[in-house]
Amino acid sequence: MKKTTLAMLILCASLALPARAGFEEGLAAYNRGDYATALKEWRPLAEAGNATAQLGLGVMYANGQGVPQDFKEAVKWYRLAAEQGHAVAQNDLGVMYERGLGVPQDYREAVKWYRLAAEQGYATAQSNLGLRYATGQGVPQDYKEAVKWYRLAAEQGYAFAQNDLGVMYERGQGVPQDYKEAVKWYRLAAEQGVVLAQNNLGLMYAKGQGVPQDFKEAVKWFRLAAEQGNASAQYNLGVMYANGQGVPQDFKEAVKWYRLAAEQGHADAQNNLGWMYANGQGVPQDKVLAYALYNLSAAGDPSSNNKATRNRDAIVKEMSPREIEAGQALTRALAQPGNFGKALDAYLKKAEAPQPAAPTPKADKASAPKAEKVAKAPTTSAADDPFPPAPAKTPGRVSCSTRCINADCWRTYDDGRKVKLRAKSKWNPFENRFEWDAGPC
Repeated sequence: MKKTTLAMLILCASLALPARAGFEEGLAAYNRGDYATALKEWRPLAEAGNATAQLGLGVMYANGQGVPQDFKEAVKWYRLAAEQGHAVAQNDLGVMYERGLGVPQDYREAVKWYRLAAEQGYATAQSNLGLRYATGQGVPQDYKEAVKWYRLAAEQGYAFAQNDLGVMYERGQGVPQDYKEAVKWYRLAAEQGVVLAQNNLGLMYAKGQGVPQDFKEAVKWFRLAAEQGNASAQYNLGVMYANGQGVPQDFKEAVKWYRLAAEQGHADAQNNLGWMYANGQGVPQDKVLAYALYNLSAAGDPSSNNKATRNRDAIVKEMSPREIEAGQALTRALAQPGNFGKALDAYLKKAEAPQPAAPTPKADKASAPKAEKVAKAPTTSAADDPFPPAPAKTPGRVSCSTRCINADCWRTYDDGRKVKLRAKSKWNPFENRFEWDAGPC
């Protein structure tokens, strides 16, 4: 759930600026990026005790605008304005205590200042106070109290509170569970551009909760959030492309979105991207890369029954010791903070590079007979035959035995007929992963 950011605070401050020449000149300078002039106009007013000028200086020090960034100095000016009852400054001082910027982190002190501003009707502070009650930071956890403050802010049109109120209705926390009411608040926030709300609304359409199930509408909202960099939405959009839900099935597009989410550390996206490489969907099949991605996804969950661990344990049976060693080295490279994209690109570039051809032995009389013998040798033996044995014949029924390695399948019918086929990809919603389905005989 998003809290007020320092970059947004000057907008709030501008709404409270008194109509006096020095102030207005400072604000005009600030808005055009002339921070030196803004500082020149505001500092004398702030030093004379003007609360809104004090707030302005606090914002500039917090953001490092026209001055070196200095959180302690920002706290000083916020406090001077907050102690005069300035609601925006009270909220901003609460933010500094919540995040431990310029002061030791102190949720109780944050709640104190949020409450003072919230009781003056300041929507951002009401939302922040609601979040503290929802998380139980600085106050005992109390979902009903959280809903109360979220609602006050949401009804003023504060988009982040609208999303958070939607979450409470979706989960039934502090209010009876009500998907329609959740959709209502998600939509209000989503239409104001809140990324979390756009993704949440997409999920409601995808699941048919509070609205008729509509994959196209889900894709619309997932895309809006995904294009703004939200990892969960990128993952969800990848799932829609992989399944062909709301869009034509497109494994390459699925890989694109899974990768963007995986680069941000989204574990499910890392697992699904590994699945795509393991099975050659939208990308060349690459067991080493799949193994590394499964490893990365499983790292955050030590249990032995999570999806990524099961997928890794399955693919490792098909890998040589050398491939496993390469996969472990790639895992370490991908896991380095901020290195995922660089390490993945380097690996793919190396994998795509042409490999040097094996040296060709010189043709001479001594080698010619040996070469002729090798050429006549059979390439496979009966033991290498991938087709399984034929099942026993059952009167009135056609039966078969099928052996598959990923999507490549070999089938032997009860009459001895042998067929090679390609399995189809099928989504297992209970396991949240793709499976290969060779179909019936």
